[in-house]
Amino acid sequence: MNLKVKDYNEPQTCECGSLATRKTVPTMISPDIAPWDAYLSPSTGKLITSYKDRRKDMKESGCVDYEPGFKESVERNQAEKERKIEKKIDATVDSLYEKLPSKKKEQLERELTSGTDLQYTRGTSNG
Repeated sequence: MNLKVKDYNEPQTCECGSLATRKTVPTMISPDIAPWDAYLSPSTGKLITSYKDRRKDMKESGCVDYEPGFKESVERNQAEKERKIEKKIDATVDSLYEKLPSKKKEQLERELTSGTDLQYTRGTSNG
């Protein structure tokens, strides 16, 4: 039987008319993170014992929860960044080629058509 707070201390009777006895049932306690699920944060090394600690640690570390499709999304974003970089590289190469003197252009054409192996690496400029 559920009672209103104001009636809690009033004696209650059963349907049969007998005086009811008060039965106290402990509240179910559900820990935030069970003690056996506590872990050390891989990014900060702190002991994580609650979801609040976990959210705070992840925010401070710049991390996010893994969700289905996350890997594919990251791969798509990575591929798009690569396409943009390649486009900038192509534009830079075209621009520099147009600025070459005609003798250098001819020399480059000969080297490219003669089967010269070219190796290039992408780097960042520090200046």
